[in-house]
Amino acid sequence: MMTKIERIMAAVRFEKVDRLPKGEFHLEDGFIAELLSLKESVTFKDKVEACELCGLDALAFSPALSQQDNGQVWEELKLWRKETDFFVFAIIDGPFQGTAKLFTSFTDYLLAIAKCDPVIPKLVAKSVAANIELGLNAMASGANGIIVADDIAYQSGTFISPVALRKDFFPGLAEQTEFFRGQKAPVFFHADGDLLRVLDDIINLGFNGLHSLDFSSLADIAKVRMATENRLCLMGGYDLGWFAEENRTEKVLELLTATSIEGMESGYIFGSSAGILGSTLSAKQVLDVYKYASNLPVGI
Repeated sequence: MMTKIERIMAAVRFEKVDRLPKGEFHLEDGFIAELLSLKESVTFKDKVEACELCGLDALAFSPALSQQDNGQVWEELKLWRKETDFFVFAIIDGPFQGTAKLFTSFTDYLLAIAKCDPVIPKLVAKSVAANIELGLNAMASGANGIIVADDIAYQSGTFISPVALRKDFFPGLAEQTEFFRGQKAPVFFHADGDLLRVLDDIINLGFNGLHSLDFSSLADIAKVRMATENRLCLMGGYDLGWFAEENRTEKVLELLTATSIEGMESGYIFGSSAGILGSTLSAKQVLDVYKYASNLPVGI
């Protein structure tokens, strides 16, 4: 039987797995409390139990930037790496998302890009350097992999033109990806929304995987699978709204069909498109889906 880390790494490498790998970024305390019928505060032990109950293999952790001055931004990641056997991703910003945080508003940011403000390249370089340093610290803290979160899109496409992304942001994204690939760490790209117009760019940037699959239809997810073939391990895609539907388990099969590669039994990690299982979800419904997914044979 594979370990959790072995199972995720096999999926990333398109090697045979012993069962369907599963991963989420985070389980909220409210969800865990309902899942475990808790009346008291959620403890670390409870969090681990909830993840095990859902059959998760991978989790992801964001830096606690409020602790940056004392060097403890990855303390939670360290704890999970030390005390559990989960595959642990560290989430860092990409250049588009990281640079946006240097502006007082997203509107001001988009206007600066539209006006070709000369400050943009300087701030992108600053963001990329900070992101690489943060990711390097995460790996030193025990991260098994890196997720570069760069929310460049919404449901109707990218926030700025693909041309502008290629000119101002994708070179920095490639720099981050290349650096962490050089550290022998799997590197996934995360973005919500419709990425179809820049999918070829993402494929060619050197990532090992793509997370979210927040597309409007399973047909679009199938297009992504066809385009990525055996170059990107896909992760996510299960819409949060599906948990409340009567055919919630059938949606698992439909998603697996959309993300499958003919003749291969790997290259996909099951999970929600949001990456977060929150307190607005029914714990029973979510557990139904995850137990169903856990019992499926590989290569269906």
